[in-house]
This record gives sequence, C-alpha cells and structure tokens, in this order.
Amino acid sequence: MMRKLMMAALLVASTAAADEPSYSFIQASYVDVDLDNSFADVDGNGFSARASVPFNDRWHAFAAYSSGDFDFSVDLDEFAVGGGWHTAISSRTDFFAELAYVRVDASAPGISVDDDGIGVGVGVRSMVRDDLELFGRISHVELDDAGGGTSVGGGAWYTVSGNFAVGVRAEFDDDATAYGIGVRLYFDR
Repeated sequence: MMRKLMMAALLVASTAAADEPSYSFIQASYVDVDLDNSFADVDGNGFSARASVPFNDRWHAFAAYSSGDFDFSVDLDEFAVGGGWHTAISSRTDFFAELAYVRVDASAPGISVDDDGIGVGVGVRSMVRDDLELFGRISHVELDDAGGGTSVGGGAWYTVSGNFAVGVRAEFDDDATAYGIGVRLYFDR
C-alpha cells in the first residue's frame, strides 16, 4: 500500500511540474539562416545557446549566445544578457516580457564591426500537454549604430523524458528567416 501511495505522489508531482512553463533550463540549437536585404543575399548556419534561471515566482534572468558562418566568409556573433517577467494567463499558459543588453560582432575578410544596444520581447508560452510546450514571441532589437529590427517567431519543445526536451523554432523579420532545431535540459523537473 505504501508503495502505491508513493507512486501516486510521484505521478501527481511530475504532472504538477509540467502544468506551467519552466524558466529553469539550458538549451543548445543548430540554426539555419537566410539573410536577404538591400546589401546582400547570403545563407548561413551556426549554433545558439541559452540559459534561464528563475529567481522568484515571476522573474527570471537569462543569457544567450549565437554564432553563425555565412557565405563569403561572413561571421556573425550575438550575445544577450537580461531579465524577464512572466505571469500566468491560465493554469498552463504564461505571458512574458523580457529586456536585454545585446552585443553584435560581425566580420568579413578585412572588415570587423561591433555594435550594441537593447532588445525587448513579449510572448506567450503554453504547456498544451504535459510533454509539449508551444511558444510565440515578438522581439525588437535597437542597436546604437545599425538601427533596429523587429522579428516574429515561434516553435515547440517536446519533453522526451524527465528533464530532457527537443524542439523546433522559426523566426522571421524583414531581412532574415531562421529555422532551428535544438535540445533543452530542465533543472526543475
């Protein structure tokens, strides 16, 4: 009988942990990017990483890094560090807003450009099932020299087992389209 009670308690606890999105994770992704603007039409790929740590029921801190190699030996690195606020709009869905310092380093043969600025984003994360999270966001980055840009994106994370998930995402703006696949490790599940 005690064993059945312990199993039932574990089942309830694991279900409760997945009821709302987690803000305690580290993730890594492969990203494919198509950049098409008035200056160039180049394709590239690379990787991105993100870590998120909650520090109370409504706030979290995060850091993100991405690095890409494009046609014509163009390299682009981006780093962001910031914080976010989130609130439940249902038992399984959160609205979030984030603010970050952003630094971008771009280089090509004989040229190197560095720029920094502020990034803001708002979005929704929803646990549509205990093992499936869908998300969508709108982001804007305003750099000191290069100006600003707004993007729209979304995707899904599927929890394969316990604290390990795989995911897909897409992001679009006026000049670029990016697709990614990745893995995520949760620390609170």
